[in-house]
Amino acid sequence: MNSALLAVFLLSASAAAMADLPEQALAQPREISERSWLNLHLQVLGHGLSYPAYRVSVGLTDSNRVSFEFWISTPMAQHLTEAGREESERILAYHADGIQKRVGDLLHREFPALWPNYDAERDFKGEFLTPGAELDDPPERWARWQKNGLQWSWSP
Repeated sequence: MNSALLAVFLLSASAAAMADLPEQALAQPREISERSWLNLHLQVLGHGLSYPAYRVSVGLTDSNRVSFEFWISTPMAQHLTEAGREESERILAYHADGIQKRVGDLLHREFPALWPNYDAERDFKGEFLTPGAELDDPPERWARWQKNGLQWSWSP
């Protein structure tokens, strides 16, 4: 009896399932603002730049600047602390510069109406954050990226 139920289950599981979302509804055009479209692209970019050691979120601020948050994991924070300020600054600047270049490439390639007015020094900023010392503590800001440079909040 059990093998008969298993056979029925396997046969039904292998049969092609019909989608619940109608093709006609999925083909309908949708209007979206350039701001919303850019924000979506920036969010996807942030996800693509994330790794287990850090998470990156990128989006637009209320003042229409591109901003990132770089969430450093506890093990990476420990490594950076042991590496010292000079090495940590080099590593964080490398990441900020890379994010900035990817945003510039995205704007240049996908948003030709926005690209001519984009000034990375003025329109791009970010923060490097780590978890607080205790579970309920707010995040700690290590540094800010503004005007193509790192401004430290942290001292090893």
